[in-house]
Amino acid sequence: MFNSKGWNVIGDELHGESMCKAISKIKDIEIAELYAPNNLPKEKLDVMIYLNDTEPHQEWAKKHILYMQNAYGEGSDKILKNFQNVGYDGYAFISNKLLDIHKQEGHDGIFLPFGVDTELFYPREKEEEFGFDVAYVGNDIKGEVRTNKYLLPAAQFNFGLFGNWHIPESNIRSRIKFWEKREKIPHYRKIFSKLSRGKIPQEKVPILYSSAKINLNCTAQDCVDWDVITLRTFEVLACRGFLITDKVPIAEKTMQGCMVFTDGDDDLIEKIGYYLSNEKEREKIAGKGYEYALKNAAIDSRMNELFNYLRQII
Repeated sequence: MFNSKGWNVIGDELHGESMCKAISKIKDIEIAELYAPNNLPKEKLDVMIYLNDTEPHQEWAKKHILYMQNAYGEGSDKILKNFQNVGYDGYAFISNKLLDIHKQEGHDGIFLPFGVDTELFYPREKEEEFGFDVAYVGNDIKGEVRTNKYLLPAAQFNFGLFGNWHIPESNIRSRIKFWEKREKIPHYRKIFSKLSRGKIPQEKVPILYSSAKINLNCTAQDCVDWDVITLRTFEVLACRGFLITDKVPIAEKTMQGCMVFTDGDDDLIEKIGYYLSNEKEREKIAGKGYEYALKNAAIDSRMNELFNYLRQII
């Protein structure tokens, strides 16, 4: 079950479909389907897994599992308190730190990091259209501080920026009307509104990751705080894409040599410049990241872990 409200509907839906496809391959699974508030099950299920903040209903399934895989501005630890009071039958976390807190408070759950669908994300033939020096796919949700630090420096290069960065005309008029309050559109938004190439078709994303010389990753602060490796990270690596990312402790500990870590700002500019000039080094790192994604982050393996947990609950 994914909630159709919110900015990341397409991403959530594709992730949910990949989960269902992988679960369906497991021998003892009869059927796995993706549901939404406008597409509810017609018969009571054995288990429903919730990917968003949806309160369980007993008529939907016999057991209800929360897969807590979003980032929250107010902090995932605070949101977890609310989820614990809802009364799910089980919990899965993309953060080991959150799972530890959950268990310390007497609850059960498993660590279930993101898994990449390697039937969708795999190395593609490079296309000139997407042969940017630097590329990023995402919307304006990381906040001004992190966007300025980890994305804006790329604007001085041949930057393939995709996503919803447009400033609505009504927003601009509102800013002018209330100028006396000194409300200003952030500097990066003015730049990115001009640079953005808009939404990219989902089937083109793996081609972009394969074709761009450098891909960027900017992690939400909540995911940094709770030590989460994002799904985008694995998707880029599974396409044998070269990735420069901000620092998350678990990634630095387990994925050295698979991608390049940056402190942002001038450090990011220097590293973009360096790796644009060193193609062989880029390819070596991208190759190691690709091997890591296939061996350690495939969604089929993740869903087997989930199924083993479900068997304990059912």
